[in-house]
Amino acid sequence: MAEPIPPGRAGRLWLLGRLGSARRSLELLDRKRQLLLREHDRLAAVRAENRRLWTVSCAEAERWGLRATALGGASDVSLAAAAVAGRATVEVTWRNTMGVRHPGTPTATFVALPPASAAAPNAAVAPAAAAYRRALEAALAHAETDASWRLIDAELRANDRRLRAIERHRLPALEDALRRLQLRLDELEQQERVVTRWAQRRRQGSLAGPAARTGPHSTHPAH
Repeated sequence: MAEPIPPGRAGRLWLLGRLGSARRSLELLDRKRQLLLREHDRLAAVRAENRRLWTVSCAEAERWGLRATALGGASDVSLAAAAVAGRATVEVTWRNTMGVRHPGTPTATFVALPPASAAAPNAAVAPAAAAYRRALEAALAHAETDASWRLIDAELRANDRRLRAIERHRLPALEDALRRLQLRLDELEQQERVVTRWAQRRRQGSLAGPAARTGPHSTHPAH
């Protein structure tokens, strides 16, 4: 272990504290993993559906664009596009899920076609503009869920790495260190008991010696 372990019984308390902290971290990370996994799965389903809607709306917009071009030529489409080009606005809010900052539902504002363009003899221009607007909205929705899913996915992977590091390395190392320290402490306690018993027997023996010499059966030299 990289951290120095205090010697003796202080080291045992230190290791028990670190073990408790590691187990609490493991519990919190596992709880976070469950919440992230739930959001990850939810976003995956929404992401897939948004991608499908985006693909469908793009195909529809392309069909209407081809109709508008076929009916009035490229000039009608170019004039209508020039009237609204660069005038859309998109606002993205941000959310926080278990510490992961990711995009929320974007809000898009599109400029309507001018009345002259909307009432053009080319009847496909207005439906084409509406179809392209729906395609852009679908693209924004897919971009939001795709970015959110990727960020949640990255955090979920990082969380799993932290979980594995604690489960496979941190906890086993602490438990092994505690086991080895406990063995040393048990050995020291055994040695202390042996030394204590030896000291007690020696003290009792030293006390018994004078008592034997001064007892009722002891002899004293005559004066």
